[in-house]
Amino acid sequence: MRCLVTGATGFVGGHLCERLVAEGHEVLALARPGSRRGVLEPLQVEIVEGTLDSMNVFARVASSCDVVFHLAALTKALHRREFRKVNVTGTERLISGLARGAFQGRLVMLSSLSAGGPAPDPNTPRRIEDPDRPVSHYGRSKRDAERLLRRHVPEGAQYTILRPGAIYGPREQDFHQVFRTLASWGLIVQTTRPVRLQMTHVEDVVSALLVAATKPEAAGRTYYATDTATWTDREIMQLAAEALGRRVRTVTLPVWTATASALLLDGLGKLARRPIAPLTRDKVREMNAANWFADATPLREELGWQPRWPLPDGLQQTIKWYKAEGWL
Repeated sequence: MRCLVTGATGFVGGHLCERLVAEGHEVLALARPGSRRGVLEPLQVEIVEGTLDSMNVFARVASSCDVVFHLAALTKALHRREFRKVNVTGTERLISGLARGAFQGRLVMLSSLSAGGPAPDPNTPRRIEDPDRPVSHYGRSKRDAERLLRRHVPEGAQYTILRPGAIYGPREQDFHQVFRTLASWGLIVQTTRPVRLQMTHVEDVVSALLVAATKPEAAGRTYYATDTATWTDREIMQLAAEALGRRVRTVTLPVWTATASALLLDGLGKLARRPIAPLTRDKVREMNAANWFADATPLREELGWQPRWPLPDGLQQTIKWYKAEGWL
């Protein structure tokens, strides 16, 4: 296949480009001018300079592409308008550019469980037929981007939407910051309200993207792409501590302290004109929802997708990579 990848310099995008090249596909990697391209440099990919505003770029390459993987997104921001500018308006301009260039292939969009919202209760996973109830600005922006794609997919083209939850693996930076604190201080900080979630390894998410791009049954469908097992945040941190070989202490704080910390960090972020930590007020809104897990049965049964990385093994592999690369 000849594939265009937006967000190619990002965490999931880099892993996707590696897999595509390894499997013999031709890759056009969209990269912002001046962006870091370290992951892409050793790969035989064609760098296409541009942003999600670059409709002329999309129009130029559209007719030659079999698949467009739309991974570019803003996951952290200080203002709602920033999420909408990238995730909604950016998606709209990508679609417009592809339509102008007569794109006739499959557009695979990496969305998020946040677009659907949390599970109804601690015992019931969110299903794709459930009404969408996002609780964060990020989640609402991803839901609205999905709606745009469904309404305005270029004539003659097809789409598939994937909604993963929390993604981890080598080169991921937000969980890395948490693990670095754990490794340095041996400290687990948790709130009195546990968060239940699914953690999906980046290699499994890449596999889901590939079956979404190639299976005829996936056309016009939206799937949750999440690992089967659910874990509390406390259990995840204990697994990470075991992988680090670190004895740890646990400090339990009231829920309001997360909100207060996010307010402080957002204030500092406004001075720096960018988020300076994974914890933002938008992320606290999602933390307060507590139950972040979904039913990926349709993806497994209809497309044959099967996650390969159980969380204990995946954390061991990820932390081993962090250590080997000097991240820990």
